[in-house]
Parts: sequence; structure tokens; C-alpha cells
Amino acid sequence: MPEKQKTTDADQNIIVYKTMTKIILERIRDKVKKLTKDQSCIEGYTMNIVTQYKIVHEHFRLVNIGFGVPHTFWHLGESVFDFWFCTLQTNNLKVVSEEKEVLRQAINKEMRCEPTDENIKVRINIMELLGKKFHFIDLFAGIGGFHIAMHHVGGKCVFASEWDKSARISYEANYKDIEPTLFKKNKKGEYLYFNEDINDVDPTKIPNFDICCGGFPCQPFSVAGLKKGFEDTRGTLFFNIANIVKEKIQAGHPPRVLFLENVRGLKNHDKGNTLKVILATLNELGYGYSYEVLNAKYFGVPQNRERLFIIAWYKQLVDADSFKFPYGIAPDGSTIYEKEKLKDGTLQTRVSDIFEPSDTIDPCFTISDRMWEGHKNRKEKNKLSGKGFGYSLFKGDSIYTSTISARYWKDGSEILIDQSEKGLNPRTLTPVEAGRLQGYRIIGNGWEHPECANNQNNNDSNPEFKIVVSKKEAYHQFGNSVAVPVIKRIAEEIIKQLM
Repeated sequence: MPEKQKTTDADQNIIVYKTMTKIILERIRDKVKKLTKDQSCIEGYTMNIVTQYKIVHEHFRLVNIGFGVPHTFWHLGESVFDFWFCTLQTNNLKVVSEEKEVLRQAINKEMRCEPTDENIKVRINIMELLGKKFHFIDLFAGIGGFHIAMHHVGGKCVFASEWDKSARISYEANYKDIEPTLFKKNKKGEYLYFNEDINDVDPTKIPNFDICCGGFPCQPFSVAGLKKGFEDTRGTLFFNIANIVKEKIQAGHPPRVLFLENVRGLKNHDKGNTLKVILATLNELGYGYSYEVLNAKYFGVPQNRERLFIIAWYKQLVDADSFKFPYGIAPDGSTIYEKEKLKDGTLQTRVSDIFEPSDTIDPCFTISDRMWEGHKNRKEKNKLSGKGFGYSLFKGDSIYTSTISARYWKDGSEILIDQSEKGLNPRTLTPVEAGRLQGYRIIGNGWEHPECANNQNNNDSNPEFKIVVSKKEAYHQFGNSVAVPVIKRIAEEIIKQLM
């Protein structure tokens, strides 16, 4: 009679693995079949077991096929998984912490999916699934950085305003398929909801909305430091935002949240009076607020770009004392809420993440001998005089660049790419690369590093942005834009904390 084989550790793991699979999946499937109405609060979202199952299923499916690290709701997927594990522990199912990875493997195997073209897509609208549907307006819209972010969290744009003709062309070309109603015209051929001059806006004609987004220009107030309130803003572009909000409040439809962006210098503009008047105006209108300066380099884009963000909430609708800002994205995709933790590391970046393949770069992007000499001479003079900065030169393995501006089209001096290894003068970014530097997913000629096509900014969960204007206008538009990944992460927090 043959000797009975001993059970190895590997065999024992398989037994545990199968047992865990059966426990968790039968438990979940049973609840899904019954469509239980039991609600659980996870990461600030209230969701039933059906919603949880859909989120985890899609999360593990995307992880299985190498969709990118992280995909857009990676952190939420992990949180639901953690919730399940803790539930098993607290229900006396004899699950110990060391078996958590075994459970992960069990669910992972159950939900495995082959990486075909059809499968490499996000199949759920995560925010619609969570029931977080809302309307927003997009003021000083530019090319729609706010639009992308708010659509990403389930928002519907019901009104937009932008005066620049080229920016309007880009905006309509990229969002008319997402929000066709936004570009509806009357019998005279006039846009009903895609406004041009914000000074001509009749607030009563704007559909009701939940969130007002706006990256308004920084302007001094003529009587700043006197009344410090709504009346002080007259004659400025911020007044238009405040007036729209005021009219909606008086009509009985107060906007729930205001999401405002400006340059970092707003904090000290006009000796601090400008910001004081803005905040006093928000308070006068009945809004609580928090503001913070955030840097795009901590959110997965290789650009040192600081901007001031103001989040305000209508106190009669939202019970909140403050807004907890995201300061960056950790390597595992989770949100960093404490400045001190930025030193522990964020998503790794390098400038070449945004590069198109080197063999596709047109020679026209390499600056001339005359321009290169001019840059060097100017930098030397500025150094001696102590004024100005001159050009900035970066290599592909640099962690990030300086801030791209609207004047980049002139000579590209703030961000030049070193080509000395090829024996060439530096080159400017291509328009495609300039857009990617702000977090837009632009296909262009592809990527120098093919794996970058699948990172958080470029994977298929992001809408493709199309460049439909001249090279000059594209540079101008991207230089004026917000960094999309920053706006996205703030938008996610707005939904969690204030909606």
C-alpha cells in the first residue's frame, strides 16, 4: 500500500485559498442575489453590497489586466476590499490578518480577465454608481480642465463661459460629445449655454447648478480694505462669479459648493487685500471656506506648478467646519492629506514621461543657434544684474520642469529640453507634450516610453484631448490651463466631504 503523502505548506495554502474563496464569494453573491438594502459607509460613501461588489469586481479586473497604477478609483476599491476583510473577521469566520493576501488572491483569481482590447476599458461610471450626480457651471472655462475633472466624478455641465475665440474652439471640439446640450443654439444661431462674455451674463438664464467652478483672473479691488465685501468687487471679474451666486441664492437655488482657482500670488496680492475681499464676500453670501496652495508636482505630473484653491460651501446646506485638502498622491494611489507626509514620497515622475518618441520630433522644435546664444547671453546678464531668470534646461530624467506659462509659444525659454547628447541645441516641448505636462491625455505620436500610455493621466479612463488649433494657440491654452490631476483629486474630495 503506497505511503500517504504529507500535506505541504503549499497544499495547505491552496486549501485555505479555496476555503476563503468560497466563504467570501458565496457570502457576497448571496447578498447580491437578494439585493439587500443594507448600507455601509466606506470612505465617506454610503453604498449597499451590490455597489460594493461592482466596485471590487471592476477594481480587481483592472488590476489583473495591468490597467495602470493606479486606475482612477484604485483607493476606493482597496477600501471596499479592506471593509470586506474586516467584516469577515468580526463575524467569527476565523479569518486572521495574515490571510488577507490569500483572500486577495482568491478574489483576484475569481475576477481574472484577459487583457484584450475590449477588456481594457473602465466599464463603470464610479460616481454615478455611488449616486453622486450633480450639475456644475464652468466659468473662465479655458480649454476645460475643470470640465474633465467634474465629469470624472459624475458631474453634468449645464453652463460654460469663455471669451477667447481659440479656447472656445478647443472647448467645443473636446466636450460636444460629452455634453451636447451645452452647445445648443437658438433659432438665431446663438449659443444658449456656452456664453462668450461673462460681463453680459444674465444669471436668471443660467440653469440651476450645484457647483460653480472658476479660475478667475487676479485683479485688485478699487476699494479694497474698506467695506471688504460684495460691493467692493464691482468692476472686477470676480464680481461676476459673486453676482451669479447671489442671484441664485435669492431665487431659492443656492449653489452648494464653489470651486475656485487662482495664482499663488493671490495670497499677497495688493498687500493681501484682494484675498480678504474675496473671502469676506463669500462669508457675506453665506459660505464657509478653506483655501490652500497646492503643487502639481505632487499629483503625478512632472511640473512645479503652484496654485491657490478656494473651496466654499453654503452653510445652510452643508454641515462642515472645514475642507480637508489633498496635498498629493502617494505611490500606491492613495490621497495624501498631511503636508508632512509629502516627504515620504508621491507618485514618481520624470520629464520624459510626457515625451513623444524622439524619432517623431520635428527638427523645427530645436531652437536656432541665434536663439540659443541669445538665451545664454540674457541669462548671464540677468545673473550679473540680479534681475530675471533666463532660460531653464531639463533632461529627460529630471523629476519635473518649471511652470509652463501662456507665453511659452514665444521662445520656450522656461522649459527647454537638453539635446546635448545628440550634439544639438535644446528643443522646446511639442504642443502635445505641453498638454501632457498639464495632465491632458493627448495621443499625438505616442510616447517615448510606451508604458506611460497606461499611467494615471493617459490610460483609457481619461478622455482623449484633441488639439484643434495652431501651435501658437495650443501653447497659449496649455500655459493658461489648470493641471488636470490636481483638479480631479480636489473634485473627488468635494464629492466625499461636501456633497
